[in-house]
Amino acid sequence: MTTQTTGEALANEGMSRATAASDPRAIERLDQLIAEYAATGQRFSSNTLRDQVPAGVRPNAIGGRFRRAAEAGVITHVGWETSTKENTRGHPVRVWQGVAR
Repeated sequence: MTTQTTGEALANEGMSRATAASDPRAIERLDQLIAEYAATGQRFSSNTLRDQVPAGVRPNAIGGRFRRAAEAGVITHVGWETSTKENTRGHPVRVWQGVAR
């Protein structure tokens, strides 16, 4: 059993709240996008999907959807890159790759 740190627990709570505050259809489409990119076998990140994230997804929900896909065994963390988003430029962003099924 793994134990979450206080920071991890707070981050998870925030991502859960952002997902709950998002349009459920937009969240469903975001999950589909993540699955589609995973199926290619190419490495990708939130930088890759940024221009395709549907309206109605709260920004803080995006990381939670990647985390959910990782927990479901759809993607795995394979590295880091820097954010290309204007207000987070230079911050670390996880790079993911689809898990072969």
